[in-house]
Amino acid sequence: MADVIPHQPDGRRFRETDRGQMLVVAGLVMAVSLVVLVVLLNATIYGENLATRGVEGADREAADVRATAVGGVGELIDATNRAKPGDHAAATGTVVDGVADLDRRMARSYADRGGTVHLATNDSRLTRGKYVTTDGNATSLANATNATEYTFAGGVDRTREFTLDFDSVNNTTAANATDEAFHVAFNGSALSESQEVYVYRNGNDEVVVANGSDGATPTERCSVAVDPGDEVRLDLTGERLNDTPCLGVWPSALLAPSNPYAIDFGNADAADGTATATVRPRPTGADPDADHAGVSPAVYDATVDLRYRTADFRFETTVRVAPGEPYA
Repeated sequence: MADVIPHQPDGRRFRETDRGQMLVVAGLVMAVSLVVLVVLLNATIYGENLATRGVEGADREAADVRATAVGGVGELIDATNRAKPGDHAAATGTVVDGVADLDRRMARSYADRGGTVHLATNDSRLTRGKYVTTDGNATSLANATNATEYTFAGGVDRTREFTLDFDSVNNTTAANATDEAFHVAFNGSALSESQEVYVYRNGNDEVVVANGSDGATPTERCSVAVDPGDEVRLDLTGERLNDTPCLGVWPSALLAPSNPYAIDFGNADAADGTATATVRPRPTGADPDADHAGVSPAVYDATVDLRYRTADFRFETTVRVAPGEPYA
């Protein structure tokens, strides 16, 4: 007897076919949705990257313009002071004219990049100071009257670009430094006690810089190997000995003191070289106390307005320029 195959109505076959088609369509919709989602996500990330690069690029451009302006004004101020102008009017006039010239040169330079620059200051925005140097004693850092203990600059409340260029320094030890080593002493109501910076050569052909207080045995801060006869520079406000960091050599109480202080030299016959500094006396512009004649009018700092613009970027700032000021 032949097998009987059950008859399936056409309606059931259609329903099963519809469910299969719906599964295929649903799969396609999900696949397309995932592709669209991935495309949108990539577009968002790409757009954010472009925006970030634009902001970073603008920040770098603004920093570059600011650094160029600050560096140029700082060099102008220091060159003016080194020239030892006859009075403050000549000093400030030179700086104001120099800033105007720097403005023109920067404008030409940045115009090639599609930007406009404007840099400006005036006499009222320059702080009067004094440029102080040693007398150039032929045999030591003693002053012109051969005093070995004297005031280099007194009655000041700010100091910048304080450097000592040594041709030679005497040999000694930390234990004997107070009596035998050249030192700079900071004294005054801005300090609770005297602070000294000693410079000497040890027995290992090294020039040593050490800190002490109230004449006590100093503690070494830094040292560099220097052949006898070679020059060495101590940047006191910049806290460097040649290219070596000398952290802590500048008294922290003198970063922004509320009271004036004096810079004194001791054992000045124990070193040969030149000392220079730009100071802001109190009252501003007055002659600081000094036991030597190496004091001349100077500009201590300058406040300048800087503006930089391009087609899609605008940057404006006011900046105080005081090159070599501690932590400035």
